[in-house]
Amino acid sequence: MAYDAKLTVESFLDATAARQPTPGGGSVAALVGALAAAIGEMVLNYSVGKKDLEAHQEALKQALADLHGSRQIILELLVEDQRAYEAMTESKRVAKSSLGHSIQPALSAAINAPAAIAATGLTILEICKRIAPIVNKFLLSDLAVCAELAMATVRCGIYNVQVNLPEVTDLAYRQSVEGAIVRIYGRAVTLIQEVIPAISTRSESGV
Repeated sequence: MAYDAKLTVESFLDATAARQPTPGGGSVAALVGALAAAIGEMVLNYSVGKKDLEAHQEALKQALADLHGSRQIILELLVEDQRAYEAMTESKRVAKSSLGHSIQPALSAAINAPAAIAATGLTILEICKRIAPIVNKFLLSDLAVCAELAMATVRCGIYNVQVNLPEVTDLAYRQSVEGAIVRIYGRAVTLIQEVIPAISTRSESGV
């Protein structure tokens, strides 16, 4: 059973805490990413329509739409990650009793889902960089929370990719995935090192 956003927070936490494989680390990473997007949307909703930010309204509205889209994508990935893990578990079970059965297609799906979660976390960080200079100054601490949660999403998504890579037999695919996550992580580190100081500097200056 795949647990999704229709559950209460308490129900999802109970399901995560239970002695069962899903929802696991990938789904939790996705939930963190959804929270990052949501708090970022709040920042923007307090910025759109403000007279003193009139010059930035188009950019703010676009960022709001982009964050909302990221939240929808990552909630879909929350479910996809669980289904991919369950399919991989079943594929491994079948492989034990069926000669010639390959787990590689299911394994690829179990890698692609958390990789997409990490990539979506990176997208949220990119948006944070765009809006840090122009959002409502009274919501800058919330934007910092958005950025830090997005960075956590990237890190945790990558952890859930790395755990499955040793079983990949297709060397070209494995190298492709490794290269992708190195790029995602490198860009995310650069962004968080830019965004948080920018937020701090603007908070201290009061503008």
